[in-house]
Amino acid sequence: MIKKCLLYSAMATMGIIMIAGCSSTDSSTGSYQSNKVYKQALYSEMAQNAMAYEGPARNPVIVIHGFLGARLQNVKTGENVWGDFRGIELLEGYSNKNLQEFSHPMGLNKPLKELKDNVTAVSLLSNFNVTIMGIKFNLDAYNKLIEILDNAGYVSESQPLPEGKNFYSQFTFYYDWRRDLSENSMRLHDFIQLRRTYLQGKYKKLYGIENYDVQFDIVSHSMGGLLSRYYMRYGDQDLPADGSLPKLNWSGSKYIDKLIVIATPNAGYLDTCLELVNGLKADPRMPVYPPAVIGTWPTYYQMLPLTSTRSVVYADDQNGKPVDVFDPQVWIDMNWGLADPKHDPTLKILLPNVKTAEERRKIALDHLTKCLKRAKQFTEAMREYGEPPDDVALVLFLGDAVETRRVAEVDRKTGKLTVTKFEAGDGKVLASSARMDEREGREWTPFVQSPIKWQAVIHLQDAHMGITESYSFSDNIAYYLTNFPTKKQEDRKEYLDYMAKNK
Repeated sequence: MIKKCLLYSAMATMGIIMIAGCSSTDSSTGSYQSNKVYKQALYSEMAQNAMAYEGPARNPVIVIHGFLGARLQNVKTGENVWGDFRGIELLEGYSNKNLQEFSHPMGLNKPLKELKDNVTAVSLLSNFNVTIMGIKFNLDAYNKLIEILDNAGYVSESQPLPEGKNFYSQFTFYYDWRRDLSENSMRLHDFIQLRRTYLQGKYKKLYGIENYDVQFDIVSHSMGGLLSRYYMRYGDQDLPADGSLPKLNWSGSKYIDKLIVIATPNAGYLDTCLELVNGLKADPRMPVYPPAVIGTWPTYYQMLPLTSTRSVVYADDQNGKPVDVFDPQVWIDMNWGLADPKHDPTLKILLPNVKTAEERRKIALDHLTKCLKRAKQFTEAMREYGEPPDDVALVLFLGDAVETRRVAEVDRKTGKLTVTKFEAGDGKVLASSARMDEREGREWTPFVQSPIKWQAVIHLQDAHMGITESYSFSDNIAYYLTNFPTKKQEDRKEYLDYMAKNK
């Protein structure tokens, strides 16, 4: 009897194990206990309908790339300046001609906007082209972001119009990322007006709507977020020549419905200072661009960490006194970047018609001073507190899973920068900088304090460029673009419904 009981008990136990085993191999559909984690979303019928929709109720989208994100070309010669690389450059370094063309022009006592060359942006850097011994390699840049928007139903103007689609709805604003951001804001305004006119013509022809108030959703990555935020706040206003701030009139918001910002250094990032001092290595396989070359780019200074964040401090100060990185005298005292006399060999390449080291240094310091003054003016304009119109939505995607440079200490005697502290970010931009949380470097308080009124902030466990390649980003951005209405869209829904019924 005891043996039978043991047998039945064993069989019952085996039955439970078999049932449990079977359930673990089945689909988790309907299970309260399943703890599986999935890497990719399934889109519902409603979501698919939203992505397939073509019409004025859904805003067209404009993609704005970040730092280094557009191919540069000499329009006079047709030669590549940035974006296509040969094996000889990877092995032996850049030619003098390339360094000359890659730098921003310098000129004594001339405003930055008057310093022009033959180099311009010609396309989005969707991928790097590298040729070694005749073999071509492609390294991804913005390919994935464009693919995500394609999949969400946005038709790119860079491709033939697909069958069944009547107009383009995805536009890429590429710009010369070396040049001042307020200058590029004026170009963005012209770009928006041209695309607006194009779509108004299509809406009139297809839907009978005259002079439709076309609104755009902007998707901007990294430095592109600074450009688009400046445009939303100030439109096509230039930074005043007298050093004052432009009028905060939100004029760009007349054409922007949603502004989606990705991994943007809204409070700057420390690597700009480190790279301006030590040089830029854009990719581990590439040689370093010298400090005297990248130090000519006004935009680099416009991304310096704000002094209030205490990202750069004096090493011998117990209270961590912050260094004013916007003060030209600091750069001269520390022998940083363009102010370092040891970079004269590079300046000789950049300024071939200038005969003496003294003259070259005078031009370099003049350029440095103009860039720093302009950068300080720009960052102050971006920190102005003011309520944006209530019909504009600001959405932020940021990374918070990578140890990111937070503090560098400066040796007053040598000017050497040593990174001493890391915090959460995407490897380039701190999470606190992306949020523009002004508690950074100050006394802590419980809630975020920011001049930016975010409608949503999405934290992702991805690196700076990896954010645009993650499934979580793909799923969320598709929702915010196609299913998340702003006040403008709610207000005109009744009108569009009426027009659809009476077409």
